[in-house]
Amino acid sequence: MKFLQCFCVVDSSLRILWVGGDWDDFALRNGGSSVLANDILATRLTDHITDAATAGTVEQMVAAVIDTQGSLRMDYRCDGPEELRRFRLTIKPMKDARVIMVHELRDAIRLTPPMEAWTFDPAARDEKCSVCGMVHAPGGSWTDPTLPGVQHPVLVRYTVCPSCVTRIGAAVAGILDGAEAGDVGELNLMPGCNPS
Repeated sequence: MKFLQCFCVVDSSLRILWVGGDWDDFALRNGGSSVLANDILATRLTDHITDAATAGTVEQMVAAVIDTQGSLRMDYRCDGPEELRRFRLTIKPMKDARVIMVHELRDAIRLTPPMEAWTFDPAARDEKCSVCGMVHAPGGSWTDPTLPGVQHPVLVRYTVCPSCVTRIGAAVAGILDGAEAGDVGELNLMPGCNPS
């Protein structure tokens, strides 16, 4: 597993002021040639998030860090068809109502066989959680697509699953409701969202 860290500094309006680390390398290895550092500077971070639920979650976390001058850490999945990848996002306050967002690869597991490659489609009926990577078909339950016998949908629209909405909301509320400046809110993947 190659060590990987990507950095992003945003202001209170989520305007991207700086990116660094392995940002461009990771983008190119994952089909993100349109989100290279030079292309996204001075744009809003949420302009590059496909769904309102994930964009709202990011806005909520950044605002909480700026308001409290505390930090937030969140474990999340950013899988590719051939690899299960666990990341940790740390959001830390900076001067002038800015934050630095550090994405650190914590673990990568080669999937054999690989998952079906998927494509984002805002009209897709199947959903994929932007935080835990679970997939959901209408009328079904949220399922880990890396488990044996689970088929990853070909077309997905991104969202934040109810379990992750609850976890993130509780962690943000915790630091907003009286945490000391400098405290860290932890948003670890729950056992149901974190396959072994």
